[in-house]
Amino acid sequence: MDIYELNRIENDTNVNNIQIKNYEYLYYDYIDITLGDPISSICLTSKYVIIGTMTGAIKLYYFTEKRIYKISKNNIENISGLSFSTAEKALFACIGDVHYLKYEMKEPFMDNSMPYSKHSLYETNSQHNYCCDNTYVLMSPNSILKVSIFQCDLQEKIDDDVYILYDITFLKKSTNAYNKTKIEGRIKSTNYYVPLDFDGNYFCWVEYINDKQDRNICIQNISTGEKYEIIDIKIPIDKDYGHVNHAKLLKNNKVLIIHDLNKCEIYEINEQYDKIDSFSHLGDEVYSVDILYGYNLLSKSYNKNNLIVPFNNFNDDECGTYNKIKVSESHKIKIKSKELRASKSDKKIDTLNMIKYNLQLDNNENYYDNYPIITLDIDGNVNKYENKKEEKLFNLYEINGIYQDFKDKKFFDMGYMYYIKTNLEYFCITTDHGCFIIKREEI
Repeated sequence: MDIYELNRIENDTNVNNIQIKNYEYLYYDYIDITLGDPISSICLTSKYVIIGTMTGAIKLYYFTEKRIYKISKNNIENISGLSFSTAEKALFACIGDVHYLKYEMKEPFMDNSMPYSKHSLYETNSQHNYCCDNTYVLMSPNSILKVSIFQCDLQEKIDDDVYILYDITFLKKSTNAYNKTKIEGRIKSTNYYVPLDFDGNYFCWVEYINDKQDRNICIQNISTGEKYEIIDIKIPIDKDYGHVNHAKLLKNNKVLIIHDLNKCEIYEINEQYDKIDSFSHLGDEVYSVDILYGYNLLSKSYNKNNLIVPFNNFNDDECGTYNKIKVSESHKIKIKSKELRASKSDKKIDTLNMIKYNLQLDNNENYYDNYPIITLDIDGNVNKYENKKEEKLFNLYEINGIYQDFKDKKFFDMGYMYYIKTNLEYFCITTDHGCFIIKREEI
């Protein structure tokens, strides 16, 4: 049972009458791209799909109108991150490591006419020119992480170990923009580092120790704004572990590591880095992964004493917005240190924002310990892993309505970065030809 099944019973408080539905996956629409200009970032909300490309173009697909709008033709660098804020009705777009743009999402939309403001990630242009070759940017729904690694002339030797200095600018979204926090520290100098993920609190990367493929998966909590000289967690791996395809930071201090093509492992983020689950993707090499936060709140069995029905998904921003909450019996919802009481007379509570991973009911059961993991592989298989069970949802090559010419030329043949984003109603998959939107329909 998921959010869309529950939405259909808005006026029915007897959840015991809910029937599990069967679904099929159909071609819905397609966002085209220019040949040789791959998609570098994607954002999915309940109303829009927004893509950014390597040349800095941004396109918005509006579900209601089933239409594509061009937000920008190009920018000085690639689109390195996209984030939509429901509360502010604004789109935030990172332009390389240079600056970010805040677009005001005012309807009706028109091509290349959306008003925006520009905010630099550097103090001066000369600072950018000095740092840009060794700087990368990662964006979470509510934060921007800019990491500059200073090598060569800024190396520092301490206790016979060589370190490289790093300078992190951590930007946390406030009401109108992002507030900057500077973090400085040092890490041991090795051949190179590969950034993997950033969720607004933790930063995850792989550090290569030597040419024998000995590596560490490093996870650091950088949200406090303190100075760090050590890494919070290091998970040591060797050559037999294989290539690290992806890492995805999960809620409740967990991390998903996908390695050796299709092997998936979930670790606790603690000093023992306990492995709590593992599975193999049913298919070939995993190209992309997405996590359905908020879904598991609705995938457990419910009775009339604890029914909560969100009418919006969690992909719009870091704080999942509940447009309506329906309660059939009195219960209490804890939100961080605050409490909200809802009674039978309060049939609907509008525009209530909750931090999704702190939402609990009276029995203190955490509904985010086990959330569906969606994986996409090189052969177009889209799978879902949940409750220790994996199932194939569909294969992109088997979807009717997609031009055969696209299928003949292959979807993932150019070696780009590929992405999958879903809220279970729509699946947005980026390919060499653009972004395909697949819709789930009830049979």
